Amino acid sequence: MTANNIYDTANQLERDIRNLPVFKDLQEAYTAVQSNEASKELFNQFRDTSQELQMKQMQNQEVGEEEVAALQELFMKVTTDEAISKLMSSEQQLSQVIEDINKVIVKPLNELYQS
Repeated sequence: MTANNIYDTANQLERDIRNLPVFKDLQEAYTAVQSNEASKELFNQFRDTSQELQMKQMQNQEVGEEEVAALQELFMKVTTDEAISKLMSSEQQLSQVIEDINKVIVKPLNELYQS
């Protein structure tokens, strides 16, 4: 297999992912969240707060108890929003597919280093 063929395969994989029912479910769930102003605002706030705390952790900055409590409170609100819950569930399902694909992709490396 040439380098071009492997990139063709990767591009085909991208197209195949877009055609998966789980990806289409994710698109529909995302559209539902975006079309509901309250859900959209809550989702964006949760995403932004989560990302901020993750960045702090990655930079070895202390995350305060108040920040954690605020994120937990947002999480409770998010889980009671039906549109956001469906979006998060769809994200998890697609993430599982991508994780499974990634295992296949890195299998040659794992076998190489484990031998």
